[in-house]
Amino acid sequence: MYDLVVLGGGPAGYLAAARASSQGLRVALIEKKLLGGECTNWGCIPTKTLVEVSESFHRLKLMQQAGFSLDIKSISWEQLSEYISRAVWRSREGVKTLLSDVEVIEGFGRLAGPRRVKVETTGSVRDLESRYILVATGSDPRDIPSARVDGEYVITNREFFELKRLPDSITVIGAGAIGVEIATALAMLGREVYLVEILERPLYFTDPDVSAVVERNLRRLGVKVFFKAVTKSVEIVDGVAATTISLGDGSVKVLKSEKVLVAVGRKPNVENIGLEIAGVEYDTKSGIKVGENMVTNVPSILAAGDVTGPPQLAHKALREAVIASDYIMGYASPPPRTPIPQVVFSHPQVALVGLTEQDAAVASVSYKVFKFPYVALGRNTTALAKSSEGFAKVLVSDDGKILGAQIVGNEASELIHVFCLAIAKNLSIKDVADVVYTHPTYSEVIGEVASLALGRPMHIR
Repeated sequence: MYDLVVLGGGPAGYLAAARASSQGLRVALIEKKLLGGECTNWGCIPTKTLVEVSESFHRLKLMQQAGFSLDIKSISWEQLSEYISRAVWRSREGVKTLLSDVEVIEGFGRLAGPRRVKVETTGSVRDLESRYILVATGSDPRDIPSARVDGEYVITNREFFELKRLPDSITVIGAGAIGVEIATALAMLGREVYLVEILERPLYFTDPDVSAVVERNLRRLGVKVFFKAVTKSVEIVDGVAATTISLGDGSVKVLKSEKVLVAVGRKPNVENIGLEIAGVEYDTKSGIKVGENMVTNVPSILAAGDVTGPPQLAHKALREAVIASDYIMGYASPPPRTPIPQVVFSHPQVALVGLTEQDAAVASVSYKVFKFPYVALGRNTTALAKSSEGFAKVLVSDDGKILGAQIVGNEASELIHVFCLAIAKNLSIKDVADVVYTHPTYSEVIGEVASLALGRPMHIR
């Protein structure tokens, strides 16, 4: 009898297993492919490695304005792909180390009852019994009927990061986080990039003023963007992928590229894992239904991570793993599930937490909005890659509480956590303004926008 059996070795699964085993519980983790899940193998780690390299290359070119004359004689795309693979391997080995006290079973696991799991391994089937079961089976990329993934010409982020060589040209379908990040990185590396989006702007979960900054910079990088565009078909002609799109004005255009990347969202892995057998309630679109402490309608079965639905983010999965493992270990007062920040490693970066203006309008929430521009920051004047169109925006309630914040600009991914803390701890905008921020740093934008919200602006008129 196990104390905990975990289905899935991604962020939610491995962390819950590691934390439970560290407290002396007998834990088994079942993973059918690679430890680390989507984040380690095809998402966060390889994407951010590619972004890091591409941004460094972009800054090398910008150094000419500071008087440097640099000549990049050649780029080995094969070696770059291998560099990304090594980063993934290091991250995966780190996960393996965390699970040193966990029984890791390579195979496919499915529920066989409220406390039973059947595991199909190579040449055998095992039946496991456990006090608790955590379903952390993650999610898979979605595709669309007009661009079926074939793994060679039409690919998802998974096949992309298994390529031995980065493509010379690519058509990206979908301008969400994955599509924008990969499009940005390849454009910085001088690849030909087409970006196709059915909606009228990129990063639709942000406010229009934020996505407008991203769109302008995509165009400056040379990305050919098509919004209000419907993908009609993808045909392979003489080894080239020809993507036919229908534009908002009724015209039709054919985009030719080496690869087509489908980045239109993700679907929770809820099918064929025995949820019906165990009586667990779920929805194929929104995932497994969970309540307090990540417990499903079956008391002995919990779920965490992408399989519980959006937002499908690694840090959301990690937090849910902490909540679930705390519950299993009998700890009181688990940490809260929210607020969950979102970050896009575009150029410039985008980060947000709490309510957007779009959210506030839908919910009929009363608020005031304040924006402070990056161009007024001393730190921005020192940067090679400036964020002159960037800004920090904060939504403040009538009683001075912070409802939400969005940042578009350099280091937005790091800065947003001050607002995360403020929302999580119910701090006022005055509390944020009262902090002393180091000069010259990008973090000053937080104090500046908070002071502006109080009617006491510093470096803006």
